[in-house]
Amino acid sequence: MDHDERAAIRTEGHDPDHPAVSHALDQVKHALRLYRHLAWTFTKDDLDGVSVPRRTN
Repeated sequence: MDHDERAAIRTEGHDPDHPAVSHALDQVKHALRLYRHLAWTFTKDDLDGVSVPRRTN
């Protein structure tokens, strides 16, 4: 967990050193990795006219 993540967790009133917080953060990161490809499948119509930048790699 980096400094920004720890600060954000503290701002929400939680203890970043609590094992449940670390476990929950790991679950969120895992879910985001599993579904990261979906963000690039939306069209402008799906996003209310806001286009998603194209990947350059």
